[in-house]
Amino acid sequence: MRATSRGVAAAVALLLGFGTAAVAANGLYVDVEIEVFQAWGFLGLGSWHVLDSSLVSVRVDPLPAEDADRLGEIRAACGRGEGDPLTCELLSEVRYGLVRSYGITPNLDDAYRVVLTNRTESLLGVVLEIDGLNTNGSEEVAGTAQDKKWILLPGQTVRVSGWQVTTEEALAFRFSTPSQSHSPFAARRGAIRIYAYLPSPMSEGLARGTEAAEVIDQPTVRIPFQAATEFPSERIDFSYARGEVGLGFLCEETSGAGVRISDVVAGTIAELKGLKAGDVITYINAVPINSCADLARFLASKAPGNRVVLKVHREGRAFLLTLEIEE
Repeated sequence: MRATSRGVAAAVALLLGFGTAAVAANGLYVDVEIEVFQAWGFLGLGSWHVLDSSLVSVRVDPLPAEDADRLGEIRAACGRGEGDPLTCELLSEVRYGLVRSYGITPNLDDAYRVVLTNRTESLLGVVLEIDGLNTNGSEEVAGTAQDKKWILLPGQTVRVSGWQVTTEEALAFRFSTPSQSHSPFAARRGAIRIYAYLPSPMSEGLARGTEAAEVIDQPTVRIPFQAATEFPSERIDFSYARGEVGLGFLCEETSGAGVRISDVVAGTIAELKGLKAGDVITYINAVPINSCADLARFLASKAPGNRVVLKVHREGRAFLLTLEIEE
């Protein structure tokens, strides 16, 4: 996905209400929604809508040995009356790591943001990874407690709308073709991933996190947070890759040379480049395309990110158009 500056002053703003009836991806500790901006009218007017998601799988992972040992020590200390009682109670139930995976189908070029809600009565450390990058600083995510986190207050809901590059600047999220992605990690593109970390009840502020800032034109606030475990207690994944390469239109046969576009899929590169139903494609990269089977064979040899040149015939004229293969 592409990152655009668009004057975004900071990546996080407080959500002041629940203005949607859509169901979130509900976790044990954090709820997640993906919101997209749908423009209408002029002057950039529009509204935010929750993107539909479908549950693909749920996986239960055993606790790594080091986390099992660490939690055993924490529980023993809690039993002696040490540490924050609310956090002690929360950690007493941690027996495994939970991974939920969802699928979403966004439109290319949609601006979007990720809505996170802390379901607990304790601080929660959340790492938001997109295409392998940490949204809090744009570094590669390792998947351990050392990753920089957003710190959510008890019950707090926040919207993260971009990669926080500095304490005062962010790059806005926007779904895009592979070559326009903000991430250099090709193998990790196509996924939004959320890691939730519970705090240690014995924390003395030796580690720190960044709280979601309410005033977006000022630096974010640094507050104490030390994770109870080295690995996340919960992970929620969203896959937004389409699963197969394509150019974003439906093909039908013609009685002569080329294939006809019967429909253009909304939000794809074909729509963005202006292809229309009724256009006839006769060549791709100078290769003749005389059937939908020819088109399918050609695409089978390509990969996301490859660029191709189409010869398009429309209303008595012909022109060349460059498109990028998308997932």
